[in-house]
Amino acid sequence: MNSLIEIENRAGIARITCGWKKPELPLAFVRRYWRDVHSPAISRRAGLYEYRHYQFDGVDSTVFGPVDGIAFECPAHQQLMWTSDVRYENDAGLAAFGASPGPEVKAQLLADIDLLVDQSTTYKSVGDKAVTLVDTTGEPTPQGAPPRPAFAVFFRQKGDEPAFHAHLRALAARWAAAPGVRRVRLSLFEAPDMEAEKKAGYPIKTHPAELQYQAWIDLVLDDASHARGLLQPADAAFISVVHAYPVAAVYTSIYAGRPTLVGLRGFPAYEAIQAFNAVGQREPALLEWMYGPVAAGGPVVPKAS
Repeated sequence: MNSLIEIENRAGIARITCGWKKPELPLAFVRRYWRDVHSPAISRRAGLYEYRHYQFDGVDSTVFGPVDGIAFECPAHQQLMWTSDVRYENDAGLAAFGASPGPEVKAQLLADIDLLVDQSTTYKSVGDKAVTLVDTTGEPTPQGAPPRPAFAVFFRQKGDEPAFHAHLRALAARWAAAPGVRRVRLSLFEAPDMEAEKKAGYPIKTHPAELQYQAWIDLVLDDASHARGLLQPADAAFISVVHAYPVAAVYTSIYAGRPTLVGLRGFPAYEAIQAFNAVGQREPALLEWMYGPVAAGGPVVPKAS
């Protein structure tokens, strides 16, 4: 196992929020707002271990090829537009996040949900229900448009949950060993806990049960053609729906407990700094001067005893 996987799998808890915008809002500006306004603000909250925000294009119903018994189509008005994968090392990290910032400031952050979001569901994955099996991309903090074909593959189960979970684990292991597969991260979802979301102050805009998913695989390929054959006829005994969303962009704002340059300064600043190799604008002393102790990162919460 390489160090990239080991670092990523130290996150013991993931809260994975999937949603779409209000229909009257322009998608390009919603994407920019989420990337350059909302995400840098969230990155300053305590307790975070990793934070990736994925933006999607429309479902590709053909990427895997047909499999009898599995539905691949998704009506346009039901398709996700983004996923925010927010991870914590342990329960102490999750508690620190919940307490940060104070109620007045947190209310301003959460107002973004009412401002932009039509429907949104937050799923929780704990322990080995959220695990990276393979990653040979060489990029622990992807930023922007993926250099290789990348898909957020969402699943709806057929039959009981234990059998579905066991099969998805086996499927993810099979994909991880397949030729041309660069990254596989499996997240098995707990049913959304709306009471917990209410207690945390989140506006409840959860999708109806029939539109919810039960698992997600973050998949990166050398070439889209390598997706053919990843799903097999036997998978239809456990899976009813597969929706493959092409990843238009992914932004990593927190990595291993520390904010990235994108998390601190936003993606446009990151792009400009990269274009000119402006090493001074990445120096820790400058970033701490600009943003304070949050730029230094380091241990965010005590280790669980």
